[in-house]
Amino acid sequence: MKLTRHRREQRIGTVKFESARSPEGVARLWARDQNALACSLGAVHAHDRQVQMIMARIVGQGRISECLVDNDTSFEIDIFMRSMGFRRQAERQVAELNADTRLFAEAYAAGVNHIIQTEGRPLELRLVGHRPEPWTVADTLLTVQLMSYLGLAQSQQDVEKLIIQAIHRGAPVDALKRLLAPLLAGLNDEIVDLIRNLRHVQGLLPTEVRFLPGAPKVAASNNWAVAGSRTASGHAIQCNDPHLECNRLPAIWYEAEMHTPGDFQVGATMPGVPGLVMGRTRSLSLGFTYGFMDMVDYFIEECTGGACRRGQGLEPLERRHETIRRKKHDDAGITIHENELGVVEADPLNPRLEDGLYLTRAWAGHRAGAADSLDVIRRVPATHTVMEAQQLLRRVAISCNWVLADRDGNIGYQQSGLLPDRRHSGVFPVPAWDEDLVWRGTVHPDRLLATVNPPEGIIATANNDLNNPDGPTAVNLPMGSYRFDRITELLAADDRHDVDSMAAIQNDLFSPQAQRLMEIWRPLLPDTLAGRLLAGWDFSYDPGSRGATLFEAVYHEVVARVCGDRLFGRDAWEAIVDETAVFADYYHLFDAVLFDDNPFWWGEDGRDHVLRSIFSELLTEVDIYDVMPWGRRRKVEMKNIFFDGRLPGFLGFDHGLIELPGCRATVVQGGLFTAHGRTTTFAPSWRFITDLGTDTVHTSLAGGPSGRRFSRWYKTDVERWLQGRYKKIDVSSS
Repeated sequence: MKLTRHRREQRIGTVKFESARSPEGVARLWARDQNALACSLGAVHAHDRQVQMIMARIVGQGRISECLVDNDTSFEIDIFMRSMGFRRQAERQVAELNADTRLFAEAYAAGVNHIIQTEGRPLELRLVGHRPEPWTVADTLLTVQLMSYLGLAQSQQDVEKLIIQAIHRGAPVDALKRLLAPLLAGLNDEIVDLIRNLRHVQGLLPTEVRFLPGAPKVAASNNWAVAGSRTASGHAIQCNDPHLECNRLPAIWYEAEMHTPGDFQVGATMPGVPGLVMGRTRSLSLGFTYGFMDMVDYFIEECTGGACRRGQGLEPLERRHETIRRKKHDDAGITIHENELGVVEADPLNPRLEDGLYLTRAWAGHRAGAADSLDVIRRVPATHTVMEAQQLLRRVAISCNWVLADRDGNIGYQQSGLLPDRRHSGVFPVPAWDEDLVWRGTVHPDRLLATVNPPEGIIATANNDLNNPDGPTAVNLPMGSYRFDRITELLAADDRHDVDSMAAIQNDLFSPQAQRLMEIWRPLLPDTLAGRLLAGWDFSYDPGSRGATLFEAVYHEVVARVCGDRLFGRDAWEAIVDETAVFADYYHLFDAVLFDDNPFWWGEDGRDHVLRSIFSELLTEVDIYDVMPWGRRRKVEMKNIFFDGRLPGFLGFDHGLIELPGCRATVVQGGLFTAHGRTTTFAPSWRFITDLGTDTVHTSLAGGPSGRRFSRWYKTDVERWLQGRYKKIDVSSS
C-alpha cells in the first residue's frame, strides 16, 4: 500500500477507497460508508503499525514465550494473561456482536489481512521468526479488553492488593483506616483475621505487565469543553490530552482523517480497533479520561477439596488447563481455578489447590463488555448531538469520563464502565460465602453520572471524584483534584477563550499541590541558600526549575517518614513509589496526612517539629549550584517498543534523551517509574483542540504516524509535541 500526498484509489476485494497523507504524514481516507472506511483504516493501521498490533495480540493471548522472546519475564506475563483468559473471552464475545457491528469488524480485519498478505512481514517479526496469523474479529475484541483492563491494573487493583498485602504482613490496621477513611470502616477483626490467614497472596500485578510497552493502556488524562458563552468564536471548544506512556515509539495512538459522503472523522484511533476513539466529526467532538471506576474487587474464598464455600455448602471450582509453548524451554502446563466471581489467585504451576483461604480476583469486564464497546465505536459517528452520543457512550465497558461538545453549542459529560452492583466499599476483600456481600450483577448504565449544559459553561475532568449524587458510588478512590482544580480555575478566569488559550492550559506547569503545602512549610524552612531558594519558588515544574527539584526531595522524604515508614517500611515504600503507579495516582491520600496536625501521625512534638527537623536535615548542607534543574533529573529515552533500547543509538530506532516536564499535580502530568531496569512514564500522549465553529483540529502526537523505523513519518511529531506546539488539520480543505 502506498500513501502519498496525492489521493490515490485503492481496492481491497470489492471495497474501493481513496487514500493520501497530509503534509505531516497523517493518513487521509475517503470511502462510501463506515464499513469501507473500516476496511481502509485496517489497511493503514497494518501498513504503519503492524508490529504494534501483532505485539498487543501476542501479549493478550499469552504467547510471548512462543512467538517473541522466551525468558522468565515473558513466561510470567504469559501466565498472567492466560489466567485472565482474554483470548477465550474475546473469542466467546464474537457471538454477542450484532450483525452490523460484526460486518464492521470483519471489514476492518479484511483491510489488515490484505496488508499482511501483500506487503510481507516487517523486519521485527522476521528477526524473531514470527509469521502472523490473519487478523480476526476476536483479535479486535481482545484489543478492546486490554484497553479496558490495563488501566485498572495500574490503579484500582494495585491499591486494593496493596491494602491486602499490608494487612497480611501485619501493618497497623488503625493507621490504614485513618489513611483511607471512611472506605475501611467496614473492615472488622474477622476480615482482618481472614486476610492474615490467606494461604497464597500474589504480589501486585506483575511489574512487567503494568509497564508492558506493546499493550494498549488507559491511565490518567485531562479533557474539557467550554460553551460558546465563554469563547471568542461563540462556538463550543473541546479539548483532550490523554496521559499514557510516552517514552516509546511508535506512539500509542494513530491519527487519522476519515471521510464519508457528507461527513468526516478526525482524531485518534487505536491500532487493532476500527473507528475513531477520540476526536470529532462535523457535528460532534468527544474525548475521555480514565474514570477510576472500581471495576475490580477481591473476595476471600474458603476452598476445600477443589470446591469453594457458598453459604453452608460447597460449589466446585472450574479448572482450566492451558499449555504455554516456549521457544527455548520445555512447554509448560498451567492450571487456572475459576468460579462465578473470577479467577482464584493460586500457584498456576500446581494443578492441585490445597485446602485453605485464597483470594478471587473479580473484574466486571471478565466475561462481558467488549462487544458492546465495539458497537458504540461503530455507531457514535452517526450521532449529531451531545445527548444522542451520551445514550451510546454510557454502554462502553471501559471506565471513562467522556466530555463532549456539538455544533449546536451543547456541551456534556457521560460516565461509562461496567460498575459492579455491590453492598460494600469494594476497597477491601470480603467473604465470598456471604451472599449479602457478593456482586448483584452490574449497575444499569442509566444510573451513571451524566451532565448537559451546566450554567457555568464549563465541563472538565482530570480523573477526579465524579459520582452521581442520586446514584451508586462508582469512584471510591479517585485521583487528587489538583489538576481538575487548576484547569477549572483557568477556564473560569476568561470568557473569551480560543485555541491559543486552550493550548496554554494544556501546557500549564503550575502545581496547586505545591502551592498549598508551601503555605504550611514556608515559615518552617531554614534560613539557608537552599531554604530561601525553595521559599521563593513559583510552583512551576518547568525543566529549568531548581525549586521543583528541591520541593520534590523534601516532599518525598516527608511522606516516606510520616506515612511510608509507619505503614509499609522504607524498602517497601520506595518500591511502591518507584515501581508502581499507586503513589502517583493516590498521593492525595498521603497529602491529607501532611495537612493534618494529628499526633497519631506526627507524635507528641507535633507536625511543625517534625517538619523543621526534616527541612534542616535536607536544606542546610546543600550547594544550590549542585541542585539539578528539574528537566535534567527527568531525562528519558523514547525507545522502540520492539527492541526496547537494545540497539545502538545510531540506528535511529530510539529518540532522545528528552526532558519530561510537569509532575503528578500539574496539568502536564509527568509520571516517571523505573522497574526491573526499564523506565516508563505517563504524560500527555496526544493533544487535541477543536472549535466546533470550524472544520479544523489542532493536535500533536508523542511520536509519528508510522511505526516503521525507516519511514520518514516515524517520529515527525516528536519535536512539536515536546515544544508544546500543534499542527493544524483543516478537514474542510480535503
